[in-house]
Amino acid sequence: MSGEKVLRAYNVWPSFPSVSISGTACALACKHCVARYLELMIPATTPENLRMLGEKFAREGKPGLLVSGGCDKAGRMLNMEKFLPALKRLHGLGLIIKLHTGLVDEGLARGIADAGVDIASMEFVGDAGTVSEIFGIPATPEDYTETFLLLKAAGVPFIAPHVAVGLHHGALNGERRALSMLRKVVEPSTIAIIAFRPTTGTAMERDPAPRAEDVKEVVAHARSLFPETKIVLGALRPRGPERCENARAYRLSLELAALDGGADGIEVPSPGLLEEARARGYRIKWLEAYGVLPVEYEGRVAARWA
Repeated sequence: MSGEKVLRAYNVWPSFPSVSISGTACALACKHCVARYLELMIPATTPENLRMLGEKFAREGKPGLLVSGGCDKAGRMLNMEKFLPALKRLHGLGLIIKLHTGLVDEGLARGIADAGVDIASMEFVGDAGTVSEIFGIPATPEDYTETFLLLKAAGVPFIAPHVAVGLHHGALNGERRALSMLRKVVEPSTIAIIAFRPTTGTAMERDPAPRAEDVKEVVAHARSLFPETKIVLGALRPRGPERCENARAYRLSLELAALDGGADGIEVPSPGLLEEARARGYRIKWLEAYGVLPVEYEGRVAARWA
């Protein structure tokens, strides 16, 4: 298959359920979210709940899950430490565990690695002003790179940062810097590029969605810095009835921008994107997983060529 053009298309649900260990609780009131995204996840607010859910997923033949949740006012995942034994149990069942880590210290990083977490992900913002204004936490971009360093040093096998395009009210502000900082500290297994999605019920619901050109610019910058790293366009982007003119055309423009910028894969791609990719000579490899699934793990999930 040398030289063959392959685009990975990821069908995230229902094979990889998303679970929140805090339910809808979050001490932050991030302007773009206010816990709205947690409402879409399966709640597992005690270690026993998480263990039972994991056992159910394993019986159903699901290959893995995303574990996420709300954060405290310092940007750390709520009650993460007490869930580590349950995560270790899930790892023992053979489930692939993707964890939204939040900011960590050395002790928590070791605990996460010892629990058998496969993939550590966290949204990485390269501008301190955006962190302060949008997330409302007293953190800097350097705190994020320190978290990735600690997780890698502790032995988490795969680091998969998320970089959000347009988080600063729809405009670029620190995305390129985040990628440049990342390049100096860790070699990610995957970089997920996501795009700010104006969400009803949040303080930013009337902000503009990011431009397709900005998505292309960020993806292209990531590709230039990480020529051998898998880069995917994540599912968290404007995809449906968001407040924008001609949502279907806009969605396709974002996906094409990512492809033009050098992305290797796209979560939940539109039919129009797949049609265009085929016209450009790509073979489509469908994977029932999150886009940050390591290439080394692709044999553990359902896959097909189309």
